[in-house]
Amino acid sequence: MKKNRLKKGIIITVSAFLVLTAVGSFAFGGFIADKILHQNEGKNTHDNSIKQMELWDYDYKAFEDTYKGTEITANAEDGNTVPATYYSTDSDKIVILVHGAGGDRACAAPLAEGYLKRGYDVIAIDQRGCGKNADDRVTFGINEQLDVRAIVEYARETLGKKTVYVHGQSMGAQTAAIYASNVKPGNVNAADAVICDSPVPGMELVLKEMFGDGDTESFMAQYLTGTSKFYMNVVNKMNYDDGDTIKVVANDNIPTLVICSDRDEVCLPNQVEMVYNNIACDNKQIVHFDSAHIEGIIDYPEEYMDSVEEFLNGNIK
Repeated sequence: MKKNRLKKGIIITVSAFLVLTAVGSFAFGGFIADKILHQNEGKNTHDNSIKQMELWDYDYKAFEDTYKGTEITANAEDGNTVPATYYSTDSDKIVILVHGAGGDRACAAPLAEGYLKRGYDVIAIDQRGCGKNADDRVTFGINEQLDVRAIVEYARETLGKKTVYVHGQSMGAQTAAIYASNVKPGNVNAADAVICDSPVPGMELVLKEMFGDGDTESFMAQYLTGTSKFYMNVVNKMNYDDGDTIKVVANDNIPTLVICSDRDEVCLPNQVEMVYNNIACDNKQIVHFDSAHIEGIIDYPEEYMDSVEEFLNGNIK
């Protein structure tokens, strides 16, 4: 009798411990998921862009003084309002620029200048969770791609542009890659080509690297990523796998140029090459620059734009 009571007590204790652990892990996963989605809360992403350009020794004021943009908006299919700046050279070719994490559309100025000098029109957008975008959640391209679709359609139908390209940097390149993998070539919301400069290789991978301080197999990396992934899937109806750039681009049938920074310590060159290798479209190309993360346009502005134009002019019919 005593043995049975002891056994029952152990079972109840263990069960209670497991339930509390599961509930605690779920709640903690919710806390981590919220921090991921609202990673820019309380931050001034525009100021971050200005500070980044100061580090690059790029004269943003001179850019603003030279190129007068017009504020525009478009509505994504989920109802989000996409804020953007339109720079016109009266070209029938337009490039949509998608900035990286932690900044806003201002950070795309060096790219915008490169295209404007060569006679392209440009639209620079604020990604979700950044700048003046109405959605305060960062989703590593999963929802941001809807904004790109809306702006591409706006460029074609409202601005009447014949040729539309999308050029993203870092997390913006991840957005561009995921976007290209979820539109059908020839549709009004499909670009004629995409350029992905140093794309983030995947939502889950980058979170594991961050949580594990570079060790993606550590317990902390696995636990924090696993609990937040489960919570986000159940509560936010968002799957980290949809933000796995390396795998998702197996559905990318839009002509794609990948730009790799060989001294990149954020999106490692081998990871960027994995993204490139898995792109479904036969019309693809990769170019390398001896630069740090997304700094090819800063270090080699003419060579960078030459590579972009060579791809667009030589491969896009």
